[in-house]
Amino acid sequence: MPLPLSRDVVRSRNWQIGLGAVLLAVVAAFALVLLELVTLWVTKADYSHGLLVVGFAGYLLYSRRSLFPERLKWPDPWGIVFFGMSATLYITAERTNFAKEGVQAIGLVIALAGVVVMFCGRWKGLLWAWPALVFLPLSFPLPFRVEQTISSRLQTIATEGGNYVFQTLGLASYAEGNVIVIGETRLGVEKACSGLSMLLAFLALSAGIALAYRSRPIIDRVLVLLFALPIAIVCNVIRIVVTGLVYHAGWTQLGDLIVHDLAGWLMMPLALGFVWLELKLIDWVIVPEDTVSTAQALNLPTRRPGTAT
Repeated sequence: MPLPLSRDVVRSRNWQIGLGAVLLAVVAAFALVLLELVTLWVTKADYSHGLLVVGFAGYLLYSRRSLFPERLKWPDPWGIVFFGMSATLYITAERTNFAKEGVQAIGLVIALAGVVVMFCGRWKGLLWAWPALVFLPLSFPLPFRVEQTISSRLQTIATEGGNYVFQTLGLASYAEGNVIVIGETRLGVEKACSGLSMLLAFLALSAGIALAYRSRPIIDRVLVLLFALPIAIVCNVIRIVVTGLVYHAGWTQLGDLIVHDLAGWLMMPLALGFVWLELKLIDWVIVPEDTVSTAQALNLPTRRPGTAT
């Protein structure tokens, strides 16, 4: 006997009540984790992109609706296995207190994967939902030591990079710790200027582009993700250099405006501009095999689809 059509299943009262009850149970079990995450997203600048991550995860589910299984049989007992793994992670993190918030948040994702398995066609359901599930952890907090180590390293890179650019521009500058001295101007690269917030937000954005941009070859999407780190670092160095030049010119009020108001708004458009340039460069350098084969067969010059003729 063929399985019932998905559209009939999801419209049935029993499926809706069952799904709602299990989701409510997951929310209740992870209530403290969810509260901590929302508080983190609202109060800490480094993770303010969290709400956008959740929204984009929902968009990924919607954009991949064509992959939702055509026929469903539920409830699938394999979902219980995922719930068991989720509970194990939650309890272990609670007792060991090792990276507690992050590990328990991962447990939440595994529980949501269990919901998909149980109500949305097991592995075919996971095939539909996996990008959204993989994307969600980008909004989770890093372990404290990891966060401090990355922030400190980014702070050092920003200081050294900024100082190098100033010297390249012919300015007599040098670095004292995390302070760049340009003549009588002292530009402190504080932890808030390390670029961690920019890095985390842009990494999430790059991952979203890589997951959603299915019309591009896989190599393009991998490169977008790999270049997220250097692009974020370059953008932060540009911010520091512009700020230092403005202060060095004596435009203190403009410098304060850039540091406190404009920098955060302008860095993401600048980073997206670099991604656009990156994709254009990929189009110019990499030619797909099918294009090469067709062009060789017809004795025509090879071009990447979408490029100008």
